[in-house]
Amino acid sequence: MREQIEGRYELDELLGRGGFGEVWRAKDPRVGRWVAVKIGYPRTPEDTRRFEREAGLAGNLSHPSIATVHDFGRTEHAGRDAVFLVMELLQGRTLAEVVEAGVPPLADALEWTARVADALGAAHDAGIVHRDVKPANVMVTDSGLVKVLDFGIAKSRDSPGTDLTSTGMIVGSFPYMAPERWTGGANGAPVDGRADLYALGCVLMELLTGRVPFTAHEMHELLAQHLTVTPPAPGSLRGGLPDALDALVLDLLAKDPRARPASAREVVRRLSEIAGGPFGAPAPAPVPLPVPPPSPAPASAPAPGAWPPPPDFAPIVHTTVGDPVRTMLERRLNQLSAQAPADRVGQLDALVADLTERLGAEDALTVRASYHRAMAVRGHTPTDLERVLPRMMRVLGSEHPDTITARAVHLGEAAARGPGDGHAQVVELREVVVQAARVFGVLDPIPLTARYHLATAMHRGSADLDGPWDPRTPARARSERAWLGPLLPDLEQVLPADDPLLLDVRRRLAHDAWLLGDFPVAAFLYGRLFPDLAELAEYGDPEVAYRVLRSIGEAGDPESALAHMDELLHRLPLLFGSTHWLAPAVSESRADFRRALREQRRSSGGAGLSWLLFRR
Repeated sequence: MREQIEGRYELDELLGRGGFGEVWRAKDPRVGRWVAVKIGYPRTPEDTRRFEREAGLAGNLSHPSIATVHDFGRTEHAGRDAVFLVMELLQGRTLAEVVEAGVPPLADALEWTARVADALGAAHDAGIVHRDVKPANVMVTDSGLVKVLDFGIAKSRDSPGTDLTSTGMIVGSFPYMAPERWTGGANGAPVDGRADLYALGCVLMELLTGRVPFTAHEMHELLAQHLTVTPPAPGSLRGGLPDALDALVLDLLAKDPRARPASAREVVRRLSEIAGGPFGAPAPAPVPLPVPPPSPAPASAPAPGAWPPPPDFAPIVHTTVGDPVRTMLERRLNQLSAQAPADRVGQLDALVADLTERLGAEDALTVRASYHRAMAVRGHTPTDLERVLPRMMRVLGSEHPDTITARAVHLGEAAARGPGDGHAQVVELREVVVQAARVFGVLDPIPLTARYHLATAMHRGSADLDGPWDPRTPARARSERAWLGPLLPDLEQVLPADDPLLLDVRRRLAHDAWLLGDFPVAAFLYGRLFPDLAELAEYGDPEVAYRVLRSIGEAGDPESALAHMDELLHRLPLLFGSTHWLAPAVSESRADFRRALREQRRSSGGAGLSWLLFRR
């Protein structure tokens, strides 16, 4: 029989042992998943404070590129007092191991750095500075995901003190430490998220060239280099690197924090521009599953993934000087594009007929008018867009913005409609995503919506579209999460809070997190979807309400979950009778949360349970 921690986590295999403790692969039978359990044996008060620091900081972060933490506590192991941390089981290599094996491909280095920057941005938004960004604290999993580890010396903007320990020592990893961290902020430069960006610049330099910016072995020499020496540009150590990449690395390594990029999001944007397109998620093997047909949406509600109105781009062939007929026809098209009158389709029909008669069907202006008409009627006659696309490719060219938009719309909607499982359009959608990002910009609605349809095509079953709460396996949930997770922050930057596409991505990711037992992420996303828990419990879909409340309770806030479970329980017999499965499930969760709340109050005087991220 396997040894258990806290009567729950069954230790299966020792994965590693270090100076502070052990890492085990373990089984959590309660939710049926494998986890990593780190068991530590604190030797000093500082070791204990390290855990407490993680409890207060990293435990409150939720991001696809930050390792997920499930549980933490105190125990006894091997006859010794110990602490333990339970987190998602990661299999892969740290960036330190990657660089030790050789300099990775440029595309990988850019994408990994962007993922780390995105995770740091989430931490900075929460007021947390990591303070130990280095290759050994970043893992690339076997499935291609990037995970930032070890918030053990992280610091909140709300916490007092400096970067020095009680003994006067600087905490951190010296080859990656920003100048203001060496001086503890004594030079007047604040120690904030830009110190993490400096460290990220050191990591990027190492990924690009195989060496850190400063290579002194003695601490005093390394201090002098970070404070006074200009680092080399990566391009001086490795040929063929873009000038923009040299500029980004040197900006990150600026001595003055004010000269560095203003935020981690700016770093992601610049890396995307250098890479020539958005950073998509790694491509796990798709798992197509049959799903139920969708519930009919209200006629007034736009469908998730609906395309934004096509922008009014100028045609390739501009008005010929001295051609008043062409000038008049082009003016009509521009007015119809800008004003969108109620009888727009009828006016476009007349304009296409006039353009065909006077300029010919193969004229650029005629083709553009035909495209606008096809976009206007595609909800009723989607084949019109498919028919005009070959002419657009031939006359306007494949790089014209109208052509890219038409291809993206046609492929996305074809993948959503079926027949089949949506995979027939995947190859072309990948191409369009890159093309649209290059022409429109990474955060334009056209490439963002194309990315959404690509992810949907990869994970749609043989039916039409996923239903609101369709059944799926954890494998499929994990795969969909890998595709949609990186898209969500970009959508949140661009789309309004009530946009159907943004809401649908949040819904899918919340449901995926629920299926994977990742309750902190599920609770966070459900909270964005259902901010009024009282209204949800009293009037909302009861199964949805159960998932939301259970996620909140499992994620460490049983008090908030309990506040609304009674109302939900009162509704269930009226809706389903006394034999429905939901009633005992809600009752069991309510009992679990009552016990958890009593335990919290006994152990910490009422403070909420903290969720920690353990150092690997």
